[in-house]
Amino acid sequence: MVLEALVKFSNFYGSNEELVLAGGGNTSAKDGDVMYIKGSGTRLADITAEGFVKMSREKIAEIFTKTYPDNDKEREALSLADLMAAKLPGQESKRPSVETTLHSLFPQTYVLHLHPALVNGITCAADGKAWAQRLFGNEVLWIDACKPGYTLAKICYDTLNEYKAASGADADMLLLENHGIFIADNDVDALGEKLFSVMAKIREQAPCDPDFSVGEFDGDKAQLVFNEIADTFGEDSVITYEPSAQSLELASSAESFNKIRKPFNPDQVVYCKPYPIYINSIEEIAPVVEEYKNANGFLPKIIFVKDCGIYAVDFTPKGSETAAALFNDAMKIEFYARAFGGAKPMSDELTDFIVNWEAESYRSKQ
Repeated sequence: MVLEALVKFSNFYGSNEELVLAGGGNTSAKDGDVMYIKGSGTRLADITAEGFVKMSREKIAEIFTKTYPDNDKEREALSLADLMAAKLPGQESKRPSVETTLHSLFPQTYVLHLHPALVNGITCAADGKAWAQRLFGNEVLWIDACKPGYTLAKICYDTLNEYKAASGADADMLLLENHGIFIADNDVDALGEKLFSVMAKIREQAPCDPDFSVGEFDGDKAQLVFNEIADTFGEDSVITYEPSAQSLELASSAESFNKIRKPFNPDQVVYCKPYPIYINSIEEIAPVVEEYKNANGFLPKIIFVKDCGIYAVDFTPKGSETAAALFNDAMKIEFYARAFGGAKPMSDELTDFIVNWEAESYRSKQ
């Protein structure tokens, strides 16, 4: 049964931290006029059949026949309303993934969307598009960075249709700049074959992994910094400290920190806040945090400290640990991207859009 296969392969890929972190990634399956799509805020690792939203493919298709306003908020609100109206009876309490419309574009039965750091080493690289063409040719289509939601889905809609008109075949893989990979097939096993084939080709060009073992750090300073961050954020704060060799390298100077200063993908924005901060000395912590809060309207989650590494701060253990994990992922992306011309972060415009996008705000609260 289609739904059973969907649950099984979702759990399989979702349980691999090299492929999926936190609530990242999504999956879907089609059965006649019905599409089952991962619910927003659920985790692939432990999702059950109830975690998927049952949608009308016909009503989703109607979204692409409409014209929406150019204004971001109006466009996303109206297209979201139409998407929610595509839920079938009995699904009223569920919310489909933010990428439901994109999943619907593939005629293949099964769709797998992930954000592996190794893959994003090429999608978040300055020369990523050229390398993707060199490695994959037309087997994998490249989608330039753009606003998520309806805008992304419409660009993919046009790209997939153009490909079919030119080749006579349906595309089955997309690489989304500053985002991740989409893979589609009628056979579940083929999803993995395609994914790992893509990753193997990227691995040939980026054969080394970043070093996340404990590096050489200033233990006395690290403890004083920990105490100062706790005092600055308050007694309810939870701090995850990770002095990995990779974080210490990037925290060694403001110049090194600049490689990681801006986010590479939407998940990083959702779980880590858009921008980390860099601290040279303990005395800088309180004023820099205050300045950040005044400028952004929220507190930072990631703090890089010279000679110490990174501190992930939140007000729940889960939030702190998730922020640390996602930022470790960002450091992996930066490292792998060195093989493809160096890291290329998201634009400030795209970052601001995601910060204020209702759909991602909803997901981050789940």
